[in-house]
Amino acid sequence: MKILLLTLTLLSGILLNSIAGQQPDGKIHLKNPSFEDFPRASACPEGWSSHTPGSTPDIMPGAWDVQAQPFDGGSCVALVTREDGTLEDIAQKLSEPLKPGTCYTFSIYLAHAPDYVGYNHPARLRIWGGTGPDKKQLLASSALVDHEDWKAYKFQFVPNHTMQYITLEVYFAPGALFKYRGNILLDLCSPIERCDRA
Repeated sequence: MKILLLTLTLLSGILLNSIAGQQPDGKIHLKNPSFEDFPRASACPEGWSSHTPGSTPDIMPGAWDVQAQPFDGGSCVALVTREDGTLEDIAQKLSEPLKPGTCYTFSIYLAHAPDYVGYNHPARLRIWGGTGPDKKQLLASSALVDHEDWKAYKFQFVPNHTMQYITLEVYFAPGALFKYRGNILLDLCSPIERCDRA
């Protein structure tokens, strides 16, 4: 009887966590964190979307003859900047919202592809939060990613309001005086977790 009661208690706890959209480890796990999908141009990997009209990422390797190999799994994603000032991004709704005034950590592997059909200049990553797919608060920004090898970048941020979406956006070099054609490669996002648990 005690075993049955314990089992029911555990199952109800798991069910309540599942209903609330929370992970048992207290972390917010992204869907498809390594951007796994069939490599092709102008497409978002499963679980991700782009909300910039007429602008979609590329799933590597192979798109535009770029043979950039992923850090993890079979594919990664590439985002480009353009000389007309337009940018590419990729976003998803979180399994549970980020809470205002709470410190979070997040990491991702980044690299640069030097031979990207004219979009060859280094760029950087910006991380946005929003109540929807809109970009409401700039949460973090990387340094210029000018290396071909994969490197882990770790970020800390504090949302100023409840946020249900995260957007990863490519951006121009810090202090750039003109817009240009650049690129950044992304792979293996970590879960988002509170700083006091990291």
